Formats: sequence, structure tokens, C-alpha cells
Amino acid sequence: MNKRQSVTIREVANKAGVGHNTVSLTLNDSDRVRPETKAKVMAAVRELGYVPNVAARNFRQGTVRTIGVMIPHIHNPLYWDIVAGIEDEARKHDYGIALVNTDLTPQREQDFLRGLLERRYDGLILMATHTHSVETPTEVRELLEQGSAIVAIGSTWQEIDKIEPYPLDAGPLLMEHLYSLGHRHIGFVLGIAHEGLASDRLDAYRAFTQKHDLPQIIETCGPMIPDGMAATCRLLDHPDQPTAIVTVNDYLAIAAMRVLSQRGLRIPEDISLAGFDNIPLSQYLTTSLTTIDIGGADRGRAAVQLLMDRLNNPQREPQVVKFPAILQIRESTGPLKRT
Repeated sequence: MNKRQSVTIREVANKAGVGHNTVSLTLNDSDRVRPETKAKVMAAVRELGYVPNVAARNFRQGTVRTIGVMIPHIHNPLYWDIVAGIEDEARKHDYGIALVNTDLTPQREQDFLRGLLERRYDGLILMATHTHSVETPTEVRELLEQGSAIVAIGSTWQEIDKIEPYPLDAGPLLMEHLYSLGHRHIGFVLGIAHEGLASDRLDAYRAFTQKHDLPQIIETCGPMIPDGMAATCRLLDHPDQPTAIVTVNDYLAIAAMRVLSQRGLRIPEDISLAGFDNIPLSQYLTTSLTTIDIGGADRGRAAVQLLMDRLNNPQREPQVVKFPAILQIRESTGPLKRT
């Protein structure tokens, strides 16, 4: 048997000539143990190769030091960014994360929410797709009744801590930017998993085009790269051919870039392109992408902070954290080319 696995806390205590409770206090860096005693205990720990049983300690304390995280789409870099923020902040609080990808599938999302009733996490951060804008799911309500700490990112569920959905000024900011550059034929690629998603961006597009008496050139498609490419092709073949294209997120802007390159169109000389989310990749593309920054990793960090606050203060009122929409103007948008 490996020596590290066989050493017990009692053996460390015997080696150091102290009680096993003193060893526990030392390992937890308690002020109740004198420095010279701590030194003896730690010397015994190093000599014997003792490794604390973290799982057993957490069980005794009623915690697993783990946050369950549900994301809807592992291929979309926006969620990588948010998860990176979650993990970074969780580590600061000595928590790990358990990640589940629902792959934009209603059944997987529902199965995971049901499964949470049987799993044990210290807290949950949920990014729903199919239940994000409806009444709080029964499973989530049951978890809340059990005293679970839950934070939702982007949902409108009630009675829950959450990071607000998309900032309402995000769409108008982007449309106003393109309009100021002279664009009057602006196409919109609405790549979504199901009807109702990204309604904030769609509503903003429709409101802006109606206000300025512009044609509405909308192509709806699925959320994957091939879907975005097909939708971009349809936009370019539209009778009101756009001089600028907005995609529902930066992920599908990459799809649009591919099609524009295949068609021999230069960005932004021949056509402007913009997205939403400001994923880290967007600034490093061959033509850096104009986009709306909505917080990304900061949203993930804020979600963990909300969760920690809830764990420390279970009775407080639900809180909502809001992030501003920030326009990031880069190389992919430019003035309308006059002919």
C-alpha cells in the first residue's frame, strides 16, 4: 500500500507528541495552536507524507466544495468565457466546479434539472436555453424549497439570484453604429435553438429599422456554424442585398466571415459585419470583429460572488446583477461604399 494512503492523523499526532485534535487544528491553520507546536506537527506531516482526506473533511462539514454549472452549448466560445470566470472566482473561495453541457437539447436540460434533486452540490449556476424565459421550472422551485443556493445567468426566472439577460441597449447600440456609417440595408442572422431566444436583439433590430424606415432583412437559422453560413448566403442573395450584416452572436459572425470570403467580398470595404458577445477570439480574427461586450468572464465571476453571498446569508432577498452593453468598434465595420 502506498505510504501516503496509509498514514493516519493519529500517527501524525503520535509522531509530533500531540493530540489528534491539535493536528486537525494545525492543518486548518487555527490560531489556537502555538507556533512551535504547529512547527512540530508540520514536520511530522512532511516526514510521514500525510495527505489530508479532503472528501472526508468536507463530508463532516456538510459540504462538497463543488459548484454545479449548466451550460447550453459547449461549442459557443461565449460559454467558455463565462465558465472561465466561474472557475477563476470559485478557486478563490476553494471551490471546484462540475460542468454539464445540455447541447441545446430540451430533454438534456430537463434531465439535468431533474437530476439535481438527487445530486449534491454546494451551489448551482444555471444557464438555461429552453426554460430560460418561462415560469421557474418545477425542479428549480423544489431545489429552492430544499434550501439550494442557485444563480441563473440570462433567465427571467423569479425568486432567484440572477445575472440579468442581455442588456436592452445592446441592439440599439450596434444598429446606431452601422447607421452612422451610412448603412441603410442591414441584414440580420438570427441563429437560435428555438423560437423566442435572442428576442431582445431581434426586437431591437425591428424597432430600429421601423423607426428609420429601413428594410427588414432577416434570416432565421439554427445555432451552428453551417446554419449561419447558409443564412448568410440567403442574405447575400436577397433582393435588398445588405451592405452590413449583424449576427446574433460572435460565433455565427465567424460563419458569416467564411461565406463573405468565399463570395470574394472584402470586410469592411465591400460589406460590414458585426456580432454580439465580444468573445475573446473576436479581437484576434484576421479582420477583428466589431461587437457588443456584455461582460463575459465578469458575468461568471459575479455569479459565483452571488452564490457565495447566498451561502453565507440564505435568508436575504434575491438579487439581480446587471452589466452594461459596451460597443467594441474594430476593423469589421466601416463607412458605406459609395458606387
